[in-house]
Amino acid sequence: MWKDCKKWVYSITYDEGCQELLKHALPVHRRYGVPGHVALLASQIGVARDVPGSSYHGMMILSREEIEMLGEEGWGVSNHGMTHAGINDENAEYEVVESRKVIEEALETSIPIFCVPNNNESYPASKAVADKAGYTAIMTLYDQVNCIDTDLYRLGRVALHTEYPPPFYSVFDPYKRLHQAIDLGGWVIDYCHSPAPGKAIHPWKDCTTEELDKRFETVLRVGGDDVWLADPNEVVEYILETRSD
Repeated sequence: MWKDCKKWVYSITYDEGCQELLKHALPVHRRYGVPGHVALLASQIGVARDVPGSSYHGMMILSREEIEMLGEEGWGVSNHGMTHAGINDENAEYEVVESRKVIEEALETSIPIFCVPNNNESYPASKAVADKAGYTAIMTLYDQVNCIDTDLYRLGRVALHTEYPPPFYSVFDPYKRLHQAIDLGGWVIDYCHSPAPGKAIHPWKDCTTEELDKRFETVLRVGGDDVWLADPNEVVEYILETRSD
């Protein structure tokens, strides 16, 4: 059983923390009462995103003041690395350990979760130094439902995208993983980047604002009073408290 006797949990994260979230995603969150979460690059807060080749390159990233405002509305923050480089044994100290110090100093708050950048090839090296960095959890790109006894250093996230490329050819599914989470008493962590109205910025990596609205409507409709809408930081803290009892 989860907090307040809820039967399952729903969270959503946004990689990179683009400023456009305030315009397009935040109103949807407010309409449904769903808290959000941004995974930020430690070296890129309040500046234009500097990751050449990325679909989101050049987009403004949330400032400290904007992040604090979102925090007042129940949003959380995690560390997405220093530069968004693929993480290996050579750069893990910089990308995972040092970056936590940088982002915590920039935001003047504790950042207990690391969010793996790029793809799961970055996961092993990230996990190897996570203890040293002091993280309590790692969010990966494994598409899975988490449970209350899931390894907190291997949390899965569910991609919200308009359309995925071959060989899978999957399209947006507002019910994705929800009934599985209900059946297991589990925890869904969605992720995307920067939803936009009408057309996703990158259909493989993102959804539209309309699809985000449909996802939240579906979560609340099928979840009813049984779903705990929570920021991942809050859920991890609850799990750790439960395990220490």
